[in-house]
Amino acid sequence: MRRPLVAVVLGSTLATLLLTAPSSQALPPAFTLVDSTVNGSELNIGIGRSTDGGATWTRHSTTPAVTFAADRVLIVDKDTGRVFVNDTTLGCTVLSWSDDNGATWRTNPAACGGGVTDHQKIAVSKRVTYPNPAGALYDNLVWVCANGLSHTDCGVSADGGTTFSTSAPHGVGCAFQGAPVADANGVLYEPTSQCGLHVRKTADAGLTWTEHAVPFASVSDTPDLAVTPDGTLYLAYVDANWKPALARSTDGGATWTGPYAVTVPGLVSGLFPSIVAGADGRVAVSFYGTTDDDAGWDRNPGNAPDAIRWHGYVAVVTDAAAAAPTIAPLQVTSDPLQYGCLSKLGSCLGNIADYADIDAGPNGRVHAVFMDGCLPGCTSKATSTEDRGIVAIQTSGDDLVP
Repeated sequence: MRRPLVAVVLGSTLATLLLTAPSSQALPPAFTLVDSTVNGSELNIGIGRSTDGGATWTRHSTTPAVTFAADRVLIVDKDTGRVFVNDTTLGCTVLSWSDDNGATWRTNPAACGGGVTDHQKIAVSKRVTYPNPAGALYDNLVWVCANGLSHTDCGVSADGGTTFSTSAPHGVGCAFQGAPVADANGVLYEPTSQCGLHVRKTADAGLTWTEHAVPFASVSDTPDLAVTPDGTLYLAYVDANWKPALARSTDGGATWTGPYAVTVPGLVSGLFPSIVAGADGRVAVSFYGTTDDDAGWDRNPGNAPDAIRWHGYVAVVTDAAAAAPTIAPLQVTSDPLQYGCLSKLGSCLGNIADYADIDAGPNGRVHAVFMDGCLPGCTSKATSTEDRGIVAIQTSGDDLVP
């Protein structure tokens, strides 16, 4: 049996491989919090890797080293086990990949869809009809997408990241997008809220794109998308009142039901929702949130007064396909992750930027990653200056695999 592995780039995205703990019984979920020892809000310098289910972590760097990385993201192709790490240089991206759990790496220094790029994302999808490049093919298509200056830039690779072709322009005038995700048939979806809440999709490897409006009010913050094996889309976003919410589509994004409230008693504001899908009808959602308030605050996390305390929340939703899903997040951090403003919204110049994520192992146990700006001993905005990656690991209760 292969050893369990959890691979994660903190400040970016978390991917879980080969977790072998037994599935939970019908119990409320519980989480334990683990310090990854890896730092970075956006400017990340290493990979944290765990071989004991997240109990301990070690730094693990890609090679060759990237001398400048404005952002860093990581995914694992769960069909092949290949680990992809991507760094943007604001002109293109550097893609590295490993087939031996990070022991050795190959690198493509120009992996992109063209144009100036920022806040890049990686995805893999099943192979669909696509012009085959010279050389060996990879089992799946590999995508690198990023916020462009005029439209969303996406590149697609059929050879595992060695070469990329440019996807058709989409998101023209509204180029900011969330992380793409693919369904079982190879249809790639990406969410956006820059010009109203929308989901874009392509079924032909980016040659053409369709955009569907999601008819719910939201703020211009990056939403997140997940898809269950039956093809149901679940969209996590921040509504017009700065509260996390969920929407659902069973027809590829053409129509939507919801919104479904993410219920935390006394929640005043939330940000950076992330979502992962498991079996049909099961998803998990994470976000930063606060129950603190101030009479003059507009609830925008980027304008939060110095006394506002932020925590990490995670919800495991086992009835996501129900007419009224039960979405009741747990606060998984005991001490604040941050005092004061959060993100780059409003007037904030904070240390926690716009990357967070959630994932699950094959056994359904949920892992959520947060940035901790307020380590033990921190009690104020003035001392909320750190960017330590921490992982909330589900230890019991209902998970994403029934």
